[in-house]
Parts: sequence; C-alpha cells; structure tokens
Amino acid sequence: MKDQKGFTLLEIVITAAIIALVGALSLVSFVNSRRVRDLIVAGQNALSVLQTARANAGAGQDASQWGVRLEQERIILFRGPTYALATASTSYPLPSTVEVADIALAGGGQDVIFKRISGVADTGSAGTFIVRVRGGVAQTFPITIDPSGAAYQTGNAPVPAGTRIKDLRHRTFTFNWGIDDAADLIFTFSDPVDVRTVVMAPAAPRTSYDSGEVKFVVGGIEQAMRVHALSVGASQTALSIDRDCRKNNRKVTIAIRDGDAAIKDIATYEADCRMVTVGAFGGVMGEP
Repeated sequence: MKDQKGFTLLEIVITAAIIALVGALSLVSFVNSRRVRDLIVAGQNALSVLQTARANAGAGQDASQWGVRLEQERIILFRGPTYALATASTSYPLPSTVEVADIALAGGGQDVIFKRISGVADTGSAGTFIVRVRGGVAQTFPITIDPSGAAYQTGNAPVPAGTRIKDLRHRTFTFNWGIDDAADLIFTFSDPVDVRTVVMAPAAPRTSYDSGEVKFVVGGIEQAMRVHALSVGASQTALSIDRDCRKNNRKVTIAIRDGDAAIKDIATYEADCRMVTVGAFGGVMGEP
C-alpha cells in the first residue's frame, strides 16, 4: 500500500495558533499606529488653533483679544479677554484616543490669552501642556507657548521669521527684574578682549526695547547681533537675543547696565556658537 500523507491534529493546532498570533500582533500594530496618527493630528491641530488665536489678536480682529481654552477632551478658540467673558467660540473635539493633560501655565488655569494688536501671550498665559494617548503616557505631543506668543512642539522651536535673524542661536531670557530704566547694553568680546557699549533708547521709563542690528569690528572681523524685548515691566522682562552664527565668530558676554549702575550679566555665547551660558541675572533661557 502507498504511504498516506496529510496533516496531523498537532500540526493543525500549531498552525492555527501561529495564524492567531500573527493576527493579534497585526491588530495591536494597527491600533497602535492609529493612536499615534491621532496623537500627531491632534497635536498639530492644537498648534493650529493657538496660531489662529494669536493671528486674530495680532490683527486686531473684531477689536478684541483672542484666546484658547484647554480642556481634557477639546480645545476651544474664543473671542474675548477670558473664556468666561467670551463673545464667540468654536470647539474642536479631540479624537477619543487622545486627551489634553499636564497644563502648566504661568498664571494657572486653562486659558491662553493673546493681547490685541501685539499678539504676544498675555500675563500668565505662557507655559506648557501635552496632548497624549489615553492610557499611554509614554506617547505624548508636548507643546510650549512662550512669552512672545509663539506656540510650538516642545524641543522643536520654529526658525525665527520676519525681521528676526534666522539662526538657532536665537534665545529668550525671562528674568524677574525690569529693564524699564536700564541705561546701556555692554558687549564684552574675547580673543581679543574688546568691550563695547550701546546706549539703550528710548530713554527710561520705557515700555519696549529693540536695539536693531548692532555691528562691531572685533579683531578685524565684523560681528552683528540684535537685542530686543518681548515684554518690559518694572519687575519682569522677557528679552530676546539674536546672534547669527554666519555673522559672529567671537566669544561674547552680553550684559545690561541697570538704572542703579549695576552691570548685570545676561548670557555668554561661545565663539563656536554651540553653547550659550545663562548669566547670573539672565533668569531662565528658552527657545523662541
């Protein structure tokens, strides 16, 4: 008799188990990829709503401030000085797989308010929050709103645009003292040592400041920088420094001579443009 060939029961069971395992793994991979996709879309939509509110406020649309309310399951664009006093609003629900969490705004609360005309973040509105996959805290889309009103995925600040010098050495320094009565900017270069002073105008008391691009020839090579305030107060300042690596190759310490004649170090930039060290009076350094 000829040999009879076929599948044994054990082989059938093993094959079925493998098919089930592959199917389960495929399903897990599909669900996970969907959640990641939802997370990215929700994070980008949150940034878009924040940018819309800032643009509306900056354009003075409807002669009003604009803001964004952050809630666990939705993000709300509104017109008005606060969400409670909003005269119009549009709600953007989040996908069921993601949520807003860990809201940490300087003034507390859930509202990011943008000032009319300037478009900068109102007092207390700067800060951070995350969009995350529900039940999966490791999968997050962290967002930062800086004092200038710029919103971006944390760690991926946008390249400065418009009048800003396009360079990664653009940094913001937020400190708890005011430059409203400051007298001078002092630039101390190394190799060779060369100290340059720029009188700060307009004169005190000031509510804004922009040095414009200042240029110095140090060791026979021109250096160019810009220092401007994102906000000025008697007890707090958000100062921005633009130092384009294409226009600078000297180590420099930037300081401010305050109204009481004290010289306060803000930051030191290394010659190679790879390191920025915050000075004793530079407060907290952030991205644009």
